[in-house]
Amino acid sequence: MNRDKIQKIIDSIDQSNYAFKTDKQLVSYEDLSLMYKQKYGGRQPPQLREYKKRENGGCKLNEHLVAEIRNKYQPYVYGKLRLAREYGVSTSVIYRIIKKEIWK
Repeated sequence: MNRDKIQKIIDSIDQSNYAFKTDKQLVSYEDLSLMYKQKYGGRQPPQLREYKKRENGGCKLNEHLVAEIRNKYQPYVYGKLRLAREYGVSTSVIYRIIKKEIWK
């Protein structure tokens, strides 16, 4: 392909409705993000905080399951990856539970 054909293809993409909508969506997401950051000061919106409460079922684990995880964990025998798969959470969550960074 020569340079003119490539330039025509680029121009047709730039002028297409798809490119315009995508740019509009990106701008609107940036605006929304800035609005929420300013409104909540970088914290989670209150609606989500209420949803993620333990009582509302927003957590995958409860105190009983966390105690089970801590009892089952044995390095190189019953490890973090095995526990993560068993309980449906990530290995980083298991790590933080074992180190008592969360669910103290």
